[in-house]
Amino acid sequence: MKPKARKHFKRLSLILGAFAAIFTLSSCTKSFCSNLDKANQMYSAFGNIYQSQEKSNDVVDTNVKDNSVQKDDVEAQNKNRDALYKSLYGVSSTSYSYLPVHETFYTFMNNKVDEFVNNNYTYFYDGTIASFESDATETKEEKAKIICKHVAIYAGLDYNSENKPTGVSSTFKNLDNWYALSLADTNVIAPSANFINDFKSALSSATSSVTCITPESKTFNFNGAPLYIEGKSWGQAFKDYGFLEGLLVYPFSYIVHKISLSMGDSGWAQILAIFVVTILARLITVISTVIQARTTNKQQKLQPQLAQLAKKYPNSQTDPEEKRAMAMEQMQLFKKNKIHPFVPMLFMILQFPLFICVWSALQGSAALADGNWLGISLTTNVSQCFSNYASTPGALTGIFIFIFMITANILSSTTGLWLTSWRNKKFGDPNQMQQTANGGLDANKTMKYMTYGMLIFVVIMGFQLPAGMGIYWFIGAIISIIQSLIMEAVQTKNRHKMIKETGDGSELAFVRRSKHHQENQKEKSDSKSDKPLWRK
Repeated sequence: MKPKARKHFKRLSLILGAFAAIFTLSSCTKSFCSNLDKANQMYSAFGNIYQSQEKSNDVVDTNVKDNSVQKDDVEAQNKNRDALYKSLYGVSSTSYSYLPVHETFYTFMNNKVDEFVNNNYTYFYDGTIASFESDATETKEEKAKIICKHVAIYAGLDYNSENKPTGVSSTFKNLDNWYALSLADTNVIAPSANFINDFKSALSSATSSVTCITPESKTFNFNGAPLYIEGKSWGQAFKDYGFLEGLLVYPFSYIVHKISLSMGDSGWAQILAIFVVTILARLITVISTVIQARTTNKQQKLQPQLAQLAKKYPNSQTDPEEKRAMAMEQMQLFKKNKIHPFVPMLFMILQFPLFICVWSALQGSAALADGNWLGISLTTNVSQCFSNYASTPGALTGIFIFIFMITANILSSTTGLWLTSWRNKKFGDPNQMQQTANGGLDANKTMKYMTYGMLIFVVIMGFQLPAGMGIYWFIGAIISIIQSLIMEAVQTKNRHKMIKETGDGSELAFVRRSKHHQENQKEKSDSKSDKPLWRK
């Protein structure tokens, strides 16, 4: 492989490896949604699926939201349930066209639900599975029966060896067990197994795999639908979900929860919560910025010695022996001065777990969905604002969030690259002399490609993620621009201080002279007089 091709291959491998790590880490954080949460989500969307298709005449307030257990939005549930059955009675995804479910099956299943609730609702308020307190609207028994009914229809219970319940089982446990019993009952006309499988698949589409992080059990407002989410503790986050979830995801979500609820669940409360989380995340990444600045300053001071090495080995680009010798001396020089050129890039890669955890915290925080900002729920996907503009509340706000987020990230990326280019032109490139030691791998170009790659990643993911994540990226980009300008001002002040201390014979002056010498050498090598006669 030619040296130039080898250099590009190394750079491409590094970039691809970094982004492979991103996508791997993006799947590392687990969902905080419990089986009880999933049962509540499905009930919120469809209500009692064993109710006949005739619409209920109940009148409900679709804006009901309280701190108790969730209330039925009967109108929306009837609509969703009708749409569900129509999709199954028509041409389904498996090309089946099912007959309507017989009334005897509904009656059988509803009897099983009532029996389950009567036998198990006490476990939902005595602390065995859950715990409720009475309030002005409902007693704890009434609350327990509501949640127990959701579990009866969409999940079930797990039991220990003594036949005592230990928690809510996986979804559709009761449905599967009761369906098997209905097949054996001669008084019941049960639907086919294919219908039940398609039925469960359609119901599962209503569950969220992420928006379930809350430190307290509470009813939240998801796009107008009240939904009860089970509280999780910090210790539970470590024990049941994972190390990163306990270390970073849960604490960030906890902050969002507390700030959002302290200001009355208004949309601006969620914006403030996102801003605080962004600031805290940026404080952690400041370490990387400081290390990068220190490494750059050390490299600037080392330029004169690197230039001397270049003179000592003038044929290092063409002679393998000189190239190896120069590389060894450069590495010794770096080691002696404690310089690690790719440490800043390493810290940039190590920021990805933090990025993924913040991403998971904002996606998973139930409080972030509780309310809207300028007409849009912060859990609404940006892509939905474009694809379903007419039917998506606050779609225009979501589109503007995406546009501002993209613009801010472009400015953030170009600001950092422009400052690096300006610094290298004025004071010399501290990485240029050490490419041989790195096997020809240019740290500046690699960092540039990674920056552009990260920008593309943000654009693509920003289109797929909720609006709240777009606001996080927008705020982060603005902070990054300010941070880059401040760091450059500090470095410029240090350079002027060095000039005052060292006078005309300063290392910076040497760097400028070396840079000028290198440019002259390049011009000579590219001049026509150096070309073979047949090229003239």
